[in-house]
Amino acid sequence: MNKTILKLEKITKEYRAFEGIFKGSSTIVKAASDISLEIVKGRSLGVVGESGSGKTTLAKIISDIIKPDSGKILFHGEDINSLGDNYMNYRRNVQVVFQDPYLSLNPKLTIFSAMKDALKVHGIKGDAREICGKYMEMVGLDRAYLDRYPHEFSGGQRQRISMARALLLEPEIIIADEPVSSLDVSVQAQILNLMKKLKLENGVTFILISHDLAVVSFLCDDVIVMHNGEMVEYGTVEKVLNSPENDYTRKLLTASGG
Repeated sequence: MNKTILKLEKITKEYRAFEGIFKGSSTIVKAASDISLEIVKGRSLGVVGESGSGKTTLAKIISDIIKPDSGKILFHGEDINSLGDNYMNYRRNVQVVFQDPYLSLNPKLTIFSAMKDALKVHGIKGDAREICGKYMEMVGLDRAYLDRYPHEFSGGQRQRISMARALLLEPEIIIADEPVSSLDVSVQAQILNLMKKLKLENGVTFILISHDLAVVSFLCDDVIVMHNGEMVEYGTVEKVLNSPENDYTRKLLTASGG
């Protein structure tokens, strides 16, 4: 029986957008409106929508980078705001890979230093170089690369490094926020194939944030479609792609060539 890892209950987040030269007036923008869904172990979820649809806000809420105005996030049935001493266990088990890996890697640190720091923060014992080297190899990179700096790698290699650093902590969920949109098409395929391999062989559950339904269909089992902060469609990838119920979803499918 599939186990629910994460459950969102009526998540809402609003921002105040200022208008005019002197920003004297403002309007309320709903980035997430009453979002409820479940993340099940072994079933990767795609979150799709155009820029401004609220999908990245939702990713930041799930990863607890920002707090919702209302609603709950339950991790294995417990509200993450009530975890107390177990909160770091949540941070360890929900890792994020960002769109631009260069921004998430400290240019002054070698790859080994950055990865070693993550092990230290979460109290993971053992031979740090051996552990880091194992995960570098898992994403198709040489252990010797640990002593290099971020600027010495291509965009695709940096994204693999970001994936290795996330995997290092053996999380239950990896949130990948537009992980291939800034990469060349051929490199996109390499990263997506890597993610699929990690899903199938290592049991990683992904939450994939994307504007592209075609990308989501390659990796994910389930998908939600976001539009103006609302979840306008939610179902299996097969159902949403083959029998979309919402006009906005049909528009996205047409834009993706579906």
